[in-house]
Amino acid sequence: MLAVNDAVCRGQPGAHAWLLLAGAAYPHIGHLLLGRFAGRRAKSILVIDGLFAGAVIGAIGLFSAPSAVLATISMFNWTIIGGPSLVALGMLAALVGIAFSGAQVIMPVITDVCLAADALAALVLLSYFFVLARFMYRYIGELRQQQAELQAAADAADQARAIADGALLGVLPASAAATLAEQGALPPVVIDAATLLLVEFAWSRGESPAVADLAECFQVCDTILNRHGFEGIKTFGRRYLAMSRAAGGPDAAVAAVRELNNYLLDHRALVTAPAAQRAVRAILHCGAVTAGLVQPARLNFELLGETVEALSSLANLAAAQPMATLVASAAALRKLKSSAGFAATPDGASSSLHVLALTAAP
Repeated sequence: MLAVNDAVCRGQPGAHAWLLLAGAAYPHIGHLLLGRFAGRRAKSILVIDGLFAGAVIGAIGLFSAPSAVLATISMFNWTIIGGPSLVALGMLAALVGIAFSGAQVIMPVITDVCLAADALAALVLLSYFFVLARFMYRYIGELRQQQAELQAAADAADQARAIADGALLGVLPASAAATLAEQGALPPVVIDAATLLLVEFAWSRGESPAVADLAECFQVCDTILNRHGFEGIKTFGRRYLAMSRAAGGPDAAVAAVRELNNYLLDHRALVTAPAAQRAVRAILHCGAVTAGLVQPARLNFELLGETVEALSSLANLAAAQPMATLVASAAALRKLKSSAGFAATPDGASSSLHVLALTAAP
């Protein structure tokens, strides 16, 4: 545009030969005219572009179509790459370039309209925006691909977390699993007024239960006890240990064990062994317990304290009691709103136990 302006419009070819040679030797002219914005040095290069563009604008004329095209391209580049700070630096560099080329900034010289230079300027502007459109289309496509990759990674992370949460629920009580998932740790906690319920299943004629039958019993325990405010802690053998932190835990335990016994009576045929029938015995005790991980690496969750040890002793004493009964300790009996139906055991060895006969056992 400078060469056409000098040769065709002004009839002074070579009037700015030094600037034409500088433009030919300038290694980053593509940044100015082709919209090549990428690179770590883009901001510094675009400031230099402003200096060169300002010199060309001053040489062509401040109020000409080629100068407007160069100013528009430079301004757009500065805005896209660096925002206000780069715009300010670029304009300052452009003013230095205009002053260096000898143009009058305060009282500019208005040049005559030159169709050849204006047509070339329009062609340059159109070419610039076509090139810019291609680059932006490519960058937008890359951004979309990166977004899709990030979304896929996020979905995979969510799926992995769901699997991890499911695994935690498989080895830890629900409340402990939630705390570990949220906080990343499971500090020991002391529960001053816990209600412990130990449920033991037995089969008639002393058969060893099938795995499917025992699994179904534990699943029923989860459903019924959760509905009554109890949380399953762990299972071992034929026993299921649950805990409630509610003040009405003992009364809820009585209702839950009654419902569990009624379920077994109503579903006698849903067992693998022919003619086998299931029965339940439950031991109820109250007191303070400490809950926490005794082997954090293995997520081994335990209840500790004298209350837990007393429950184990009560379970041994209650082994002499018939099935389809609820055996309560003296501590649990004192917290019941109604102890109707409970009777102290006659033998002295287990005088601290009180037995409630459930609905007639099968």
